[in-house]
Amino acid sequence: MSAQIGTTPQTGINVSKLGFFLDGWADIVEGMGSKAASVRKDVLNQLQGRGMPDITLGNKSGYTGLISNERRDYVVAETFPGARTLVYIAQHGNDLYASWRTWIEPKINWNLLKWVLIGAAVLGLLSGGIQTYSYFGPTQTTFSFFGWIFSTFGYLVFAGVVLAIAGKVIKGSFLSYLFIEPNVFDAEDITAMSLSTHKSVLRALDSAGIDSSRLRLKQEFKGGRRGETV
Repeated sequence: MSAQIGTTPQTGINVSKLGFFLDGWADIVEGMGSKAASVRKDVLNQLQGRGMPDITLGNKSGYTGLISNERRDYVVAETFPGARTLVYIAQHGNDLYASWRTWIEPKINWNLLKWVLIGAAVLGLLSGGIQTYSYFGPTQTTFSFFGWIFSTFGYLVFAGVVLAIAGKVIKGSFLSYLFIEPNVFDAEDITAMSLSTHKSVLRALDSAGIDSSRLRLKQEFKGGRRGETV
């Protein structure tokens, strides 16, 4: 995975489909609402200046659904597999609202499913697609398309049940093997992204003349996987 550092074009992001919430922080700075735009811009500059590897940075317009006209501007940091940290800086009356939240979107494990499909198709071909018969004469071999499809489907169902049971027993979830879960390395990268974002927000607020020591302290940070605390 190559590093992608810089600003992506302004694009949209559905904030209702970000996946599982991992961690976050927020605070209100009284009387500083007029500085929201400059702080938001500086947050992105601060993140870019960190040179984080394998992170895509950019401004994105968030929306909640296709029929919703309401949009909000976010600074977004993204990394594998499907982790996003959204920074929201906005004027809230006379005050400035600052927040960041890290989410992880489940990604289908297409690599595993590909091999499961290939295995089921081969077994289905051997057991149902290629048919041999002999009616008191030479053995003949024919190919049955519907027999192949039916047998392949049966093996896929069997493989799905096995993967679900194995996922529940080994990893605690029936869907563990159907989706890509962050490994230890991924979890560290996601945690580093959250920490870097937090410090970038504080630095941007400080640069705007806001005393970061008066902001809400964050007591603990969640790790890059659900249930972990660092």
